[in-house]
Amino acid sequence: MNKRQAASTLAARLKLTSVLERIGSRPALAVLIYHRISKPEGHRYDTGVIEATPEQFDEQMGMLKKRHAVLDPDELTDVIVNPRKLRHLRVAVTFDDAYRDNYDHAFPILASHGLRATFFAPTHYLGTRYIPWWDQIAWAVRSAGKPELRLTYPTELTVRVDQRDPEPAIRAVIRAYTRGGPELDLARYLAAVEEACELRLPAEVNDRQFMSWEEAREMERGGMAIGSHTHSHGILANMSAADQKRECEESRARLKEGLLSAETLAYPVGNQKTFSATTIRCAREAGYRCAFSNYGGINVPEQMNPFDVRRIGMSLDVGVPELRMKLAVAGLARRELW
Repeated sequence: MNKRQAASTLAARLKLTSVLERIGSRPALAVLIYHRISKPEGHRYDTGVIEATPEQFDEQMGMLKKRHAVLDPDELTDVIVNPRKLRHLRVAVTFDDAYRDNYDHAFPILASHGLRATFFAPTHYLGTRYIPWWDQIAWAVRSAGKPELRLTYPTELTVRVDQRDPEPAIRAVIRAYTRGGPELDLARYLAAVEEACELRLPAEVNDRQFMSWEEAREMERGGMAIGSHTHSHGILANMSAADQKRECEESRARLKEGLLSAETLAYPVGNQKTFSATTIRCAREAGYRCAFSNYGGINVPEQMNPFDVRRIGMSLDVGVPELRMKLAVAGLARRELW
């Protein structure tokens, strides 16, 4: 347990969190972002995108239902485009990537609490057995069985691998790409990983990782919303304006052809280096009503940017006491301080 977790647990035990919640909140919007709801034990792919086990997620959603005004997808879009409607702290739940466990675990848990969320889907993966590059990397590092990996691109890098705990090595190999610039070539990077691991990366797997089109439609019928996470999940800022426009338009068109709403967009990766003014223009022209980033923060009415809606990242380490404190502080300070 880290210091923040310990402090949050103590604050809950001493009723301090309850006092902060009762004081009231100022107008603000806190949007939570998850990727996967699963158990990390025995997971073959990237555990870094597992933000909660089903049990943790159930507990978190129960707390939100009890203590906060949670927006449904239509209400979320409405307060983003009409921020003056915010009168106090409102909370929303979103998911990126449309993994199959969103359907298997998150959907029924949300429904059991009477809550609704928005799920952003990259249409290249929806209904397929493809796996994305970050899951390919995690699979390769686990499968290689090598004590050391030597990457030659994008820079010379030697990564030590502890087979009992390969997660630090997986994170290091993934960072070698994500911390690069727009000049990086993903195909060349993946080839360098194959060389280092001495194996071929799988393009498809037998255990389908992403939800199907019918599962997505069932979720919308159940009150959820399916938004766009572009088509290929490529980093938009690294693309030409024409390619960015194509990514935004193709994803929205495919979602609509699949009888899904596709009114909102989440930028892949979502940090400030991965989208630009050109990206925002392309998203507007493609017909999206708003778009979500992923670099933290609370949204306040007077500074609301409909095409840079900030979200709070979740993780396996964030339990209910810390989430309660995080939202209680956000409601008072209108900033992500905890």
